[in-house]
Amino acid sequence: MRNIFLIILFLFIIFSSKIIYAGTIKEINKRGSLRVCALSDRLPFSSRDTSLRGFQIELAEEIAKDLGVSLEINWLRYRFHARKAGCDMMMEAVSRKNDDANKRDIEGAKPLTRASDSEKRKFPPTASIPIVRMETYLVGPKELVSGKNTLKSIKNMNIGVMRGTWAHMLMQKAKIKYRTKFVTEPELIQGLADGEVDAAFISSPNYWWFLKNNPSISLIAVKDFDFTRDVTLNVGVLLRGADEETIDKINYILKSMLASNKIKEIYSNYGIEYVAPN
Repeated sequence: MRNIFLIILFLFIIFSSKIIYAGTIKEINKRGSLRVCALSDRLPFSSRDTSLRGFQIELAEEIAKDLGVSLEINWLRYRFHARKAGCDMMMEAVSRKNDDANKRDIEGAKPLTRASDSEKRKFPPTASIPIVRMETYLVGPKELVSGKNTLKSIKNMNIGVMRGTWAHMLMQKAKIKYRTKFVTEPELIQGLADGEVDAAFISSPNYWWFLKNNPSISLIAVKDFDFTRDVTLNVGVLLRGADEETIDKINYILKSMLASNKIKEIYSNYGIEYVAPN
């Protein structure tokens, strides 16, 4: 009897939980605000700290300004909370210039949420045009990594990688000594600076952000490392609940920001070397 009661209670919680869906441009205008999901402690990407908001929040502010609405930020602790939060937009998704209805998955860039509710929605989650290219560098002291851009050249090194990334799988396959103890990239690059590893594979935003905040630490980036496959990602924003009119409007705004170099300027404010999408 007790088990039956617990099952009924569980089902009640599941079905009574309200999922707040995002809206079209008409609904955004009616509401008077653009709802954006972001993680609260993820500089240089986003931060709840009003003195340093992160480049994703600054980009969202510019989009809201062009739409003529206020910016409403839903701060998340975990990415998978984004669906229930009902955000109109998330500021990170793999974007393909030749995207179509059959290529709306956003694997690879660790976006805030995956388009898992696509079949339930009239307008499934859609990536915008690409606005920046995210790269992966081999980072380390100059004397250790200079000119080393192949697997053979780092065979005898201890390499730091983020668990589950292509770099991690590549180190396993090549039987190169590696460490995955670091939970976040900032922890990984700090571990590198502290000498816990000889070198590390780091995303471009986190590399440049670390240099900006630690100018006395000498680390260089090998930007042409041969990963045996392309690991650079064209990144845009994720639109949730957007119809064609909304997609066109947001893409128009992003194109204008690219043309005026506003996006490049925002990235530069965080010390990040901006790379245009290819």
